[in-house]
Amino acid sequence: MIQRAQFFRRSGVQLRQSPTDGSSAPGWTAGSGHGVQTTGSVHGMKGLELSVTTAPDASLLREITALLDDVARVGGHPALSEHKRMELQRRQPATDSPAAADQVFVGVVARAASRPGLTGYAQVDGDSRAREYAVEMAVAPNADDRPSVADALLDASVREVAALGGGSLRLWAAVATEADDQRALAAGFELERELVQMRCDLPLASSGAPDDPAIHTRAFRPGVDEEAWLATNNRSFASHPEQGHWDLGDLLDREREPWFDPAGLRLLEADGKLAGSCWTKIHDSTDPPLGEIYVIGLDPDFQGRGWGRALTRAGLDWLAGRGLTVGMLYVDAANRPAVSLYRSMGFVEDHVDRAYVTAVGP
Repeated sequence: MIQRAQFFRRSGVQLRQSPTDGSSAPGWTAGSGHGVQTTGSVHGMKGLELSVTTAPDASLLREITALLDDVARVGGHPALSEHKRMELQRRQPATDSPAAADQVFVGVVARAASRPGLTGYAQVDGDSRAREYAVEMAVAPNADDRPSVADALLDASVREVAALGGGSLRLWAAVATEADDQRALAAGFELERELVQMRCDLPLASSGAPDDPAIHTRAFRPGVDEEAWLATNNRSFASHPEQGHWDLGDLLDREREPWFDPAGLRLLEADGKLAGSCWTKIHDSTDPPLGEIYVIGLDPDFQGRGWGRALTRAGLDWLAGRGLTVGMLYVDAANRPAVSLYRSMGFVEDHVDRAYVTAVGP
């Protein structure tokens, strides 16, 4: 748990650390409602209060989950990325996958006197050794003055990174808007990356290309294929900031997810080794349900044979066989060859997520 004292002001917001003179327990702020799991409290204008936690208790976790579910239901997209949600789950007392010691977690929780439940939530996590952190935010759809709530959450998140000694901070905005661009710029962030979500109708129409290679894929075997899959994945994504450095723990965490289906992780073998894979994921709570190409990778030794396109089609065909009528994937906007490939297969852009980055001093 982080113990510190700090003060900041922006739009009338003040963060205060709880007293350490014995008048209350360490880490406790009167009125926070979450005992030793809460490290501080922010009191803002118009009755807005933000608490900062590094170990949310079960009650707070339920409130956070309810807020995230509400944002997802109204917005039509997840309120937090999968990685952020998994980090939040790791903070549960009975988790099977505890967080590593060097993994930082800070949650900033917003409450407003004018409404029940949470008004907003920001989650900062990252690697304390590398001093690399990322933040995502969610604001209740019916909150008053949502832009000001988001400003306060971001400001508090930046201050928390500064209190950790500073480092790089990446801000992700799902379905990014001009308001997100303006907020990031005003806070000293610069646009770093755009991630495009593309969708297509399923089943795919026939390509009509006689030279498209025919491939055969098989299902992933839990407990057998992990080592080979990790080796091929990490070679395929050697320069990728998120996907290229997975270890066994990362893979097993996904295998424990309720959506995981080994039959939906299609493996392509050639010359006695794993050449590539297409991992699919079904989002059955969306309207309409979406069949995602979750991770697709091809070992560099096997590139240039047209197998990337063939693997994509194999994954989409598997999803169509499960009854899905809409396929979906994410691709970096800077990866123009991949964007062109997916467009040629019938994908169209649905929306763009943006990452902004800044350097935070101590």
